[in-house]
Amino acid sequence: MEILFSQDSKKRTVELSEETVKDIALYEVIEHMSSDAEERKFLKKIMTSLPVDPKDIIFRQQVLKDLIDNEELCRSLKQVLEKIQVLKHFGGIKKAASNRDTTLYTLLETLRELVVYVDVIEELDKLLSENKIESEGLTALRDYVHQVITDEKFSVAKSDIQKMHEDLANVRGAVIGINFTPELDIENVTAIEFVPHGIRSKYTLADVALLSKASNPFIKYKSQDPLLAAITPKMEKHLKLHFFEIKRTLSKYVDYDNRFLIEMYEGLSFYIRSAELGRKLKSKGYEISFPEITDASESTLDLKDFYNIRLAFVGENDIVKNDFAFTNDEHIFILTGPNRGGKTIVEQGLGLISAMMSLGMFVTASSCTGLPFMNILTHFPIDENLTINYGRLGEEAKRIKEIVKAAEKNTLILFNETFSTTSASDGLYLSKDLIRVLKERGASVIFNTHIHDLAKEIPEMNKWDGQGNIVSLVMERKDNKNTFILKRAEPDSSSYARDIALKYGITYEQMANSDQ
Repeated sequence: MEILFSQDSKKRTVELSEETVKDIALYEVIEHMSSDAEERKFLKKIMTSLPVDPKDIIFRQQVLKDLIDNEELCRSLKQVLEKIQVLKHFGGIKKAASNRDTTLYTLLETLRELVVYVDVIEELDKLLSENKIESEGLTALRDYVHQVITDEKFSVAKSDIQKMHEDLANVRGAVIGINFTPELDIENVTAIEFVPHGIRSKYTLADVALLSKASNPFIKYKSQDPLLAAITPKMEKHLKLHFFEIKRTLSKYVDYDNRFLIEMYEGLSFYIRSAELGRKLKSKGYEISFPEITDASESTLDLKDFYNIRLAFVGENDIVKNDFAFTNDEHIFILTGPNRGGKTIVEQGLGLISAMMSLGMFVTASSCTGLPFMNILTHFPIDENLTINYGRLGEEAKRIKEIVKAAEKNTLILFNETFSTTSASDGLYLSKDLIRVLKERGASVIFNTHIHDLAKEIPEMNKWDGQGNIVSLVMERKDNKNTFILKRAEPDSSSYARDIALKYGITYEQMANSDQ
């Protein structure tokens, strides 16, 4: 039973690199989905692995829509997941049983596992039958669970488990008969009878069980009690006799397969956490939508009123939204604009939307149409400490070479101030060569840069081989204020030097006031 991929899926995925995950702030999304460290680990595993087949993406969308539309179903499934997590805890019990572990502990744990399994199956059947669901994934799960629960084997197992549970529930104590010698030494233990009530005694059944475990690190007796020493082997014998029938019955269900529930745990958690995040955003007035996946042969992306989800995370109320589109005719964009004008936020927002779209999640836009990119590559500034071996430019060259090697038609590549530490002329030269090879490969690119002269050379660059034109975009500045609006225009070259100076704190005003 698969919950993350459609029927007959080849389950093909592309792994996002650590750099990309960090650059587009996907970790931040995961942190807002769950505060549990273990849960974040498998959410990261799922969300850094992008499905390649559009059918798998649509499959996930449908499941998530069911859960966003039905909050009560989502909440109830979350409670079922807590029980499935208990089943994960019991994962080693059957392995122990297969190794002929005959301890009472193993016996009881196996029984508890079966009790939880029956409970989960019945709850899932009830939930999925009584709630309206339309997705292929949840419908298939409903049918599978219903098939399990209506099988005669399940009803027989349930009856056996209930009987065993009742039998064990009646054991509250044991009466022990002991014969002594004239010197009051223990001669033998004559009888043990289990009774449905507690026995007042110096020693409890727990003491005996613990003492029988010689290796128990929590019990340290100064000297062994001869009474307990005599009782222990007899007690173990009678325990085995008493629980023999239970053990014999349980042996029929050692191979009972609950793996499909355990294997679905992480996938269902992903859907539930995604649905919770979506509803939380909507409740606070932030717009979300589900992408319409097209049948186009190449990656295109048309967004209306998109914004970076990180702005919602910090509670931004007046978010400026933008429209944007990658098409076959326009898929390389030179992005310029003032410092702190929103270039990185916009570029990062596009990366997050592309990733969430590929994962089958909602996106932060009023509408989204197209075919997701098969991979997302990024080149953002890195910690200077990591450039010690190659220098900043050498490190950039090394990373860029890897990006170009992986670049394909259906690849989104985000550059952020690449070559910004070189001279303007060197940066221009290097940037043109990089964009040229990516244009020939048909990759979709956002080139966020302070090298304004690069955009001025677009007419010449559009003569290069490769499909589509290169387009100049700027973050608008009006009346000396950043509007955070993305528009098509040539860059304002006069602002380049001042932007660089502002960024590094070397304008006259900044330096003159540095001692204040």
